[in-house]
Amino acid sequence: MPASSSFPCLNPWFPQPPSLTLPSTKTYNSQMPDPLAHIALPASGITEHFTDEARAALAGYGEFITVEPNTNLVDEGGDLNRLYILAAGELSVRRQGQHQEVELARLKPGDTFGEISVFDPGPTSAAVRPTQPSTVWGISWPQLEFLMNNNHQLGGMFLVGLATILSRRMREMNRKYVDAARV
Repeated sequence: MPASSSFPCLNPWFPQPPSLTLPSTKTYNSQMPDPLAHIALPASGITEHFTDEARAALAGYGEFITVEPNTNLVDEGGDLNRLYILAAGELSVRRQGQHQEVELARLKPGDTFGEISVFDPGPTSAAVRPTQPSTVWGISWPQLEFLMNNNHQLGGMFLVGLATILSRRMREMNRKYVDAARV
């Protein structure tokens, strides 16, 4: 897990089992405001067709994590076992080239990464680091499985949203491949 702070986003309508609470969870007393209380999942990407209520319910199955610039959220070649949605800020996806690190993409709120790793954990193909203070929402396989078993409608909506963005990526990669073959 990267050097960051993690706060579960608990939803009273969809309780999480205690085994899914991270050991680094911090709690706040009534005199100290929760710094992530205002963070919500954006209405784009996987959740673009979700209602505000559905996005709030989904948030309760994962956790929000804050990361600062110059701190990798994901290391290239490191193990990853969760899917992330960028909730606020900006992330840079980078890979080591022959002579220098190359930026592959800039992610904006609503963009996702780790979609493969949530289903098939393993080494990552790139590093991900914030370019500014950022907040991501992450869900692991046990949390996703809990969602699917306990809220079939929301779990189905999440999987359809995920399939939609993965299909768009495959279509774009196919287009790039065909365009490159024409050269």
